[in-house]
Amino acid sequence: MSPTSPTDVLVRKLQRIAEVKEVDLAILRGISIQEKTFQANQDVVIEGDRPVNSFVVIDGLVGSSKVTGEGKRQITSFFVAGDLPDLHSLHLSVIDCTFSTLIPTRLGFMRHDALRAICEQHPR
Repeated sequence: MSPTSPTDVLVRKLQRIAEVKEVDLAILRGISIQEKTFQANQDVVIEGDRPVNSFVVIDGLVGSSKVTGEGKRQITSFFVAGDLPDLHSLHLSVIDCTFSTLIPTRLGFMRHDALRAICEQHPR
């Protein structure tokens, strides 16, 4: 695996915030992640979508936003390498905000059904 593989980026981020045991590393390394490259200012997921994937930021910068009452975009959060911006979509049938790239960005997409199976089989 290259040093910037989606799995390595995800594992490094998780290791910064929690102890990740070897058995957990094996599970994480088994997740199928599909990489996709985006240009700056591209929508990844749009408010109202019904996503079947969540994504990890491999490199680049993603922002979440909502539309204000005046019709303007308000960025509510920023996400960097290793972050899982839309992990909450795992539990939503309809996404509640828009995720867009702010600079050229590489993302790794993971199927919700695979993530749910991991959560059920390995709750840690």
